[in-house]
Amino acid sequence: MCRIALDVMGGDYAPHSTLEGAGLALAAHDDLYLLLVGDETRLKSLVAHFGIRGDLAARTEIVHAPSVVTMEDKATSILKDKKDSSIRIAAQLVRDGRADGVVSMGHTGAAMVASKMILGTLPGVDRPCLASVMPNMIGGPTVLLDVGANLDSKPEHIAQFALMGALYAEEVLGIKRPKVGILSVGEEDGKGTDTTKSAAQVIKQLDLNFGGNAEGRDIWNGNFDVIACDGFVGNVVLKSSEALAEGILLGLRDSIMQGWLSQLGGMLAKPAMRRFMKKLDYVEYGGAPLLGVKGVSIIGHGRSNGRAVSSAIRAALLGCEHHVVERIQDSLAVLLSQATPT
Repeated sequence: MCRIALDVMGGDYAPHSTLEGAGLALAAHDDLYLLLVGDETRLKSLVAHFGIRGDLAARTEIVHAPSVVTMEDKATSILKDKKDSSIRIAAQLVRDGRADGVVSMGHTGAAMVASKMILGTLPGVDRPCLASVMPNMIGGPTVLLDVGANLDSKPEHIAQFALMGALYAEEVLGIKRPKVGILSVGEEDGKGTDTTKSAAQVIKQLDLNFGGNAEGRDIWNGNFDVIACDGFVGNVVLKSSEALAEGILLGLRDSIMQGWLSQLGGMLAKPAMRRFMKKLDYVEYGGAPLLGVKGVSIIGHGRSNGRAVSSAIRAALLGCEHHVVERIQDSLAVLLSQATPT
């Protein structure tokens, strides 16, 4: 039985979307136990409404947290002003051994601070990184990291991102011997900044399936399974990709509604459109793992619906079942000791 602490109050549509996702996840996974962290009085009146009753309710526990970190709060508010917030208490449950992992759809910065400061970082990890599982056009996932935890990274940090991303792709996403690349402006070895070229030299010394430089298009065409980059660049890629995907879908809808002939064609193409939209849908992957901390930490999109929350919980469950944290710690200790410092 894996025990996951869910920040029920985090997210734009919380607690309704988080409780809906909790119910879906409990129904899908018999080995899941959820600690529902939030306002106890409010949650008690809502859990049954979202299908958490009977056998499912027996695998839950409400943990009271009276306050919530809002988008107007500073990320560091959990360290002083909001020590009783749902995200901090959820992280404390992992630190204290009551939970194996934490999931939050709330304030991204606060969730990262909670994971770094409350859980702590693994030995040998200089910088924990935030990974995004991007759906590519061949129907599989591409892990892009870092996507915002570190805005200025050294070559050895990017090499660590690559290693942690490869382990996550193999253990959680089931990709055997994932192909790893470093994001650059050309596929040739000589292309890129001094940082990316130095990072590539470090990665070459690790026991990874390193494919060299990856260009921006490789995030989507499936040529690489894991792509490592600086957190500033990764965050720009992530945010622009989300906006582009929304723009494509809205543009298609507007075009289809232009006339009756377009609407008829849209009806005929509906099954194909659904398959296409599913490839672009972040809901299938749910959240971004923060890798390199002492515990499984999944940070989801603020606009997550019930399905996305359920997917994020599934990612945390898989991370616990496959002992991803322990694998990262062991692999870093062995592999990085073999690398020659730049």
